[in-house]
Amino acid sequence: MHSTPPLDSLLKSRSTLIELIVAAIGLALGVNLLASAIAAHFEPSGTTILAIGAVLTLVSLIAIGRRTLATRSVARNLEGFLCFRHDPPNLISIPRYRYSEEIEQSLSALFAENEAPKKLWGSDPVHKKEPPDQALDIRLAGQTAAGKLIVEATEYFVLETLSTHLTDYFNQPALDSTKVRELTREDLGPLVFGNRFLDTFSRPMKERAAFVDQTMEDDPNNQHIVAAYGNGVMFSRFDLVLPEKATVTRLDKGLVSIDAPKFRMTLRVDFQGYGSVLPTDFYELYLGESSMDVRAYKVEASVTIEFKRFALLTRSGWEYHRWLDSFLDKLEEDISHETFLERIGWEAAITTARVVERSVAALEQKKAQPQAASGDT
Repeated sequence: MHSTPPLDSLLKSRSTLIELIVAAIGLALGVNLLASAIAAHFEPSGTTILAIGAVLTLVSLIAIGRRTLATRSVARNLEGFLCFRHDPPNLISIPRYRYSEEIEQSLSALFAENEAPKKLWGSDPVHKKEPPDQALDIRLAGQTAAGKLIVEATEYFVLETLSTHLTDYFNQPALDSTKVRELTREDLGPLVFGNRFLDTFSRPMKERAAFVDQTMEDDPNNQHIVAAYGNGVMFSRFDLVLPEKATVTRLDKGLVSIDAPKFRMTLRVDFQGYGSVLPTDFYELYLGESSMDVRAYKVEASVTIEFKRFALLTRSGWEYHRWLDSFLDKLEEDISHETFLERIGWEAAITTARVVERSVAALEQKKAQPQAASGDT
């Protein structure tokens, strides 16, 4: 179930505010006539009337704005999960859960091209074998080499989802291409180089041994290839199409800010090594794994949007920012633990499984009864 779209709610409340202000102006004109009669009766000075009128007008506008406009700051917190086998500590790809499937694919592609992170993943895994202090092990899980790779892989997943979503959105013919800017790998140096997955997968194919022969034959300038796979490695061209004057800044590992004309969006990925609580029988019935051999970890992705004050006073340009709501819905669909279980119909599936299990048990019991009776005779 999708959450309330923040941009759509804001624009609707903005329209309501404008209607109220227009109504308030009409009301003010009527009140003004009454005030004039009162003023003529008590004969106060012109300065006093001006001051009282200004104060009342300002207070009224502030009250209407605060009651009508949605909050300028909106946060969407998404909780996903990843499942690992205990020994060896391999990541399990969860069918129909796009986040898990693509994290596993990204890790495999990175390891196929670079031995260093693969060795770090194996030598410093998310969970240690037989930790002397389980509480300490949980606190340090997010700080292991594998934990840091999970943060970077998840950040890459979010950024790649954003890149694809923006490209699709701004391909609409109704939008003016001169009012947007395309930021490429070269424009986003700190963002790219701060993420091993993004840096590796978006590096030009002619600079990578796995693709150099194919690149020279098919596309020497590497201009038309968007994505390619071969020998276990992956290429995916990365760019962000944003409204003009928008900027992208890496604030820290797993923390990225996008400053657009109408709002500022902050993307954050957090992995602390805390366990994720999955439904009973999920491991056995859906993954085909024993619950004793698998551990699930919680991964959090949060998006914070702060709408700019003066942007609310403008009517134009919002069509270049309306990708926000659909992007948040896409992230929720792909990452959210609850949305995934709802999409695969887990509650109905587990009910069906239990009914089938009881039915089979009942049939076997009925078959056993005649055999027992014939044995007695």
